[in-house]
Amino acid sequence: METPNKCSSSKQKLSRRTFVKAGAAVGAVAAVGGLTACATSAPKTDPKPAESTEVAEDIFAGAQEFYASCPPECQHHNLKALVKDGKIIKVEAGVNNESLPCLRGMSRVEWLNTDARLTKPLLRDGEKGDNKWKEISWDEAIAMVAEKLQDAIDTVGNAGIVCDSHAGNFNALAGAVAPAFIARIGGAMSLTGTLCCAGTNGATTTMLGRRFYDTRNTIVDSDYILVWGNNPAVSMNGYFERFVKVMDKGGKVITIDPVHSETASKSTDWVPITPATDTALALGMLKVIVDEKLHKEDFIKAHTTAPCLLDKSGLPVMEKADDKTSYMVVDSKTNTVVRHDSAGVDPLLTVKGTQHEASYTTIFDFTMAECAQWTPEAVEAETGVPAAKVTELARDYANAKNGMIIQNMGGFMRTSYGTYAVASQNNLALFTGQIGRAGTGLYDAGGVTNFLKLTAMFDNPKVEGLPSVPRVQFAHHVLNDTPNPIKVFISSRESPMTQWPNSGLLKEALKKIPFVVVIDSLMTSTALYADLVLPCAAVFETEDLMANARSHLVQLSDKAIDPPGEAHDDLWIFTQLAKKMGVGADFEHDNEYYIRKALEGTEFTYDQLKKEHAIDAYPKDFIPYQDGEFYTETKKAEIYQAGWASKGVKPVPSYYKGAETVGGSSGLDAKYPLAVVQRKLRSCVHGTFGALAMMENVNRNHACVMVNPKDASARSIADGDSVVVYNDRGEHKAKAIVTENVIPGVIVAENGWWEQQGGSSSYVTNDSVGIISGEHCCNETLAEIKKG
Repeated sequence: METPNKCSSSKQKLSRRTFVKAGAAVGAVAAVGGLTACATSAPKTDPKPAESTEVAEDIFAGAQEFYASCPPECQHHNLKALVKDGKIIKVEAGVNNESLPCLRGMSRVEWLNTDARLTKPLLRDGEKGDNKWKEISWDEAIAMVAEKLQDAIDTVGNAGIVCDSHAGNFNALAGAVAPAFIARIGGAMSLTGTLCCAGTNGATTTMLGRRFYDTRNTIVDSDYILVWGNNPAVSMNGYFERFVKVMDKGGKVITIDPVHSETASKSTDWVPITPATDTALALGMLKVIVDEKLHKEDFIKAHTTAPCLLDKSGLPVMEKADDKTSYMVVDSKTNTVVRHDSAGVDPLLTVKGTQHEASYTTIFDFTMAECAQWTPEAVEAETGVPAAKVTELARDYANAKNGMIIQNMGGFMRTSYGTYAVASQNNLALFTGQIGRAGTGLYDAGGVTNFLKLTAMFDNPKVEGLPSVPRVQFAHHVLNDTPNPIKVFISSRESPMTQWPNSGLLKEALKKIPFVVVIDSLMTSTALYADLVLPCAAVFETEDLMANARSHLVQLSDKAIDPPGEAHDDLWIFTQLAKKMGVGADFEHDNEYYIRKALEGTEFTYDQLKKEHAIDAYPKDFIPYQDGEFYTETKKAEIYQAGWASKGVKPVPSYYKGAETVGGSSGLDAKYPLAVVQRKLRSCVHGTFGALAMMENVNRNHACVMVNPKDASARSIADGDSVVVYNDRGEHKAKAIVTENVIPGVIVAENGWWEQQGGSSSYVTNDSVGIISGEHCCNETLAEIKKG
């Protein structure tokens, strides 16, 4: 693991005690709310210094307090700002947080005060990427955007416009205004797919009926946790202490990951795995569980579609063709074929060895057939996980009193078949009954949207018939004019140049688009390639509402200060555009009006939030899928997915080797033999916060890549060397961390670096689209590394 401000090898793994001390130190820094100091040796003094009557001035005396949510994709902690003379002088923990905010949230004190803030509309005054601008007025800027939008509509149609945002700000009003404006001018081409969690969307939502039903309130009730391919010590660090408590009381936390991450360093055990092979491991574990009769037949029969029949062509046997819930089973009591939900039915889990075998199979048997080849030895050959460890993991998970899998937005799902990886883990929980009780389950990142539905702030007209393209292949579509040319791209609440794959190609696309508008508060990597940059307000500079799928809180974000210069919030910007284009009638209201409207129909009011700031709206005793009650049409966990079969793949979890892997069909491993996976840093959320000096001081101001000593030696790379990771897509410059904390054949790149810091690791990442759910394939990437 890295030490702050430099790259260093990590041949000694951190003990749990060392890690706790380090975490406490970071917490101490966070507590000062953005004020940092360098320690120096104290001067020698007399043993009995003279008494002083001087009283230190309390710089916070008389400060006003304001509260707001920290809105990027994370835990949405509530923050408190102290304001004096119209300036925020400190940011600290707010109210009613389920865990303490991290240093990223505290760093907003710098964000709000930095001279790097954008204060006026900027028009490009050179080539894209040159960072040369001239200031223009808002009237000129709004007129220009309106003119370019109208030109796109007149020449290409609304499909020639793309207006996109992603995970930079989850506040409700900030997220509502751009779609409301676009709907009123006739719509635009849309971008589909997520960069992080298409696998859970495609698997958990369809199999279990809901995705964001989180387990984190009952983590401490678990005695065995598999942290699979993610790093909650960094990404969910606010409540990572709950994982530590599991171990403190004798439970186990096992991290499955190609890299010995911060979480792995804290865990009971680290299980390294070859990237993009996680489905093979899960199928092998399930085979051990069923072969050793560790599965829970009663739970499977009562709460899943596993006993349901398939005909010999592999299609579900239904009582009624037009009723998707009318699965049929063989009733063991009567030996007849009946509906799965018939009163008193006791279905056979398998029809092998019965008279029905000639006509049918069950979804259970069909599922286990996909596991048949995955003996522990076969799993070891494919994944690198030792056969004995495969068996141990399967037994320990199945036999745990309360077993949990933390999959979250795991890197394993950012591959071509990421949906299968998620689904295979889901089956482990379903077949062992490790779901529906405290201390069990699959996913600990959820929020109040499970129980709270906000009223739409804008009643948008319905727009149909416009094309959509996968977000990760946006650049290809722009450069090839498919399905049509893009003339205007508006980007807000995101920075594609730090996050979207194949950054070099994306850069060319941004250069080709005639008019690119970026709305942001800082000159981001994407803003460098814009034609027009519009300065927007930040947190504490505008009033908004937070009620999202990441936090248990409903929060009102106060406006504490005015934004700098001529910066404005999203509502103001899109209101001016709407008025200019003659569609402004629905925008004639202030922030409070829209927040009050959003809260209509909920149990919360604007006045209540104004007083309490943040309210925990998540039931403390909530158990996801309690007692096996799922949210599908059948009310059961649906193992078989006809939608997958329609895409030419198996309708149950199966292992397909990724194309851009060692031994994969791309053949790129002959030229680029190293697998590249991404890791998140404690200094940023995606690209957010990463360029702030405060975060650079805590971490460092340049990218590093982790490389195993075996791979480094073969390339004459030493710890700390400047290196270049490269493939046919591009190059990523960094410094080497030579460490055994990453397995041979894998290099670990870091997510989130800005162009101004040397550029994103996304310059080399795979921009293929996943087979089932449009998965982002960044962790299915091959490259080479050299000194440079």
